[in-house]
Amino acid sequence: MTRRILIGAIAALMSAGVATASWYDDYNAGIAAVRKGQWAVVIQKMTAAINANPKENDNARTYGNIFINYHPYYYRGLAHLRTGKYEEAVKDFETTSGPGEIDRGSIDELMQDAKAKLAAASTPEPQPAQPQPQPQPVPQPTRPAIDPALRQRAATAIEQAKQRLGAAQQRKATASPQYSQALQAITSANTQFGAAKTNEDLTAVIAAADNAMLLADSATAPATATTAPPTKTTSVTDIVLGATTRRVRVALEAYFRGDFDDASRGFQKLSQDLPKNG
Repeated sequence: MTRRILIGAIAALMSAGVATASWYDDYNAGIAAVRKGQWAVVIQKMTAAINANPKENDNARTYGNIFINYHPYYYRGLAHLRTGKYEEAVKDFETTSGPGEIDRGSIDELMQDAKAKLAAASTPEPQPAQPQPQPQPVPQPTRPAIDPALRQRAATAIEQAKQRLGAAQQRKATASPQYSQALQAITSANTQFGAAKTNEDLTAVIAAADNAMLLADSATAPATATTAPPTKTTSVTDIVLGATTRRVRVALEAYFRGDFDDASRGFQKLSQDLPKNG
């Protein structure tokens, strides 16, 4: 009975020794993976070591009197940083107390690097700018071509109208209403010719110039009034009537002076002489 108890105790101690040694084996395998840059293996082995022994120690005991610098969070955080798991890296760097036998940077440096990359990864990528619709050019209406021959006809018509106006000036017809109307028509034709953009505009210019020519041709100088010389009959009549008028005036003056006798004799004499003059 005592022998069985002793064997069981020895087996239990051996099992405990194996179980205690397992975290060290994982940690040691993780350190080897760090040297090789096998970051997935580092995460796996350091996680297993942490599960068995979560407390870091600068002087952790393994077998008997063997002690190691045990910092699994440092190396797992380093592996997380190298594999882009920045949030997990920050947590491990906040937990660890420093590097173990392999120093890959201070905790502050690695923490700053992890936080910077975490912030950059959390920032949404800028969306490409949406293309702005380009304004479509508005088609301009095509202007009808102007006939060069028609333009020449319009210019010729204007020159002819100016010549007709000059002729009216020589006839001294500038005071006539037709001349004024012709001048207005040629002015309008000149203005329209300068702004003409279509054949219809040039046709209107020709019509205005033709109208100016017609008006200029019809403009005439005002007629001079002439006085006909008096005829002989008219002169004799004026002489007779002039004498009678004087006799009537003399008789009237006598009457208004109160010389009624003289006035009466004058009127009587006139009444006797007038039938004889008839």
